[in-house]
Amino acid sequence: MALSWLGRGDGNVDDWQSIRAEAAAAHNDRATSYLLGTPLLADYLKEAMAQFGESCQEYEMVRL
Repeated sequence: MALSWLGRGDGNVDDWQSIRAEAAAAHNDRATSYLLGTPLLADYLKEAMAQFGESCQEYEMVRL
């Protein structure tokens, strides 16, 4: 959840520790449904990774 929040603009890398703490406190049995129901989840995760200088490019699926 923390990565999705970071990627949607709920803070920046400098706020990472507090975003993680908030996500941990909010975690419950509905967290998976919440994430899967987030329409732009992939974009948020990609943006969050970019803020850390990382990429998921090597893991992207190749379309046949």
